Amino acid sequence: MALAKNWSGGLFRVRDVEKVHPRAKEYLHRLSKSGEIRRVGWSWYCIPVEYRDPWDFLARDRGFKVVIKQTAASIWNYDFIHRDIYRLAVEDRSYKRGLESFAKQMGWNFEVEYHDKIPYEYRRIDDLFVEAPESCIVSCMSEWSFTDAFAILYLRKDEVDFEKLRRMARWRRISKTDTRVWTAVKYGCSLLNEKLGKRIFRVRSTDLKCDDVKELIGEAVEKVIEFA
Repeated sequence: MALAKNWSGGLFRVRDVEKVHPRAKEYLHRLSKSGEIRRVGWSWYCIPVEYRDPWDFLARDRGFKVVIKQTAASIWNYDFIHRDIYRLAVEDRSYKRGLESFAKQMGWNFEVEYHDKIPYEYRRIDDLFVEAPESCIVSCMSEWSFTDAFAILYLRKDEVDFEKLRRMARWRRISKTDTRVWTAVKYGCSLLNEKLGKRIFRVRSTDLKCDDVKELIGEAVEKVIEFA
């Protein structure tokens, strides 16, 4: 089948096929009736293949998407906290719906954000675009996912650009608080220095006014030290 060369293992839509077949809609309808392709919904289709896991699909699929937040963190911190939710960002509303519909059919849990322009810094890792570690730390911190963030900081301490992290985190706040992400990062890093008995992170000691944030960062630091 001609479609397999370009789209095997990933999603495609009618307008993609119009470039190679003049009567794309009719052609796809016929193929879906015969079982050669599967209709995903929202004008999206796929060629049925066996996937090892959702990561296999995400790598094969050719649509532009970025792995973000806690899902990106699992790549940077070696799956320190395993989750079965896959968080993605896209720049195409229809593709967002297609991904969500396909994931539902497969029994996977995709949370897909739509943006006119992806607001996260990202980089390519093999066949995936993944939110960069500095951006990912800020995203996780702002959503109270402190363990994810500090696991990246600790396990990737030689790779994280602290100046870039400071610039990104300086004006972001932890959701539903007045606590700046950068202040919380410094607090957690100073705790790591204190508990490990050496100055791994070059930060000044600081304190936090929000007791909930302070307590949860303390717990996150303990987990990172214990299991990393």
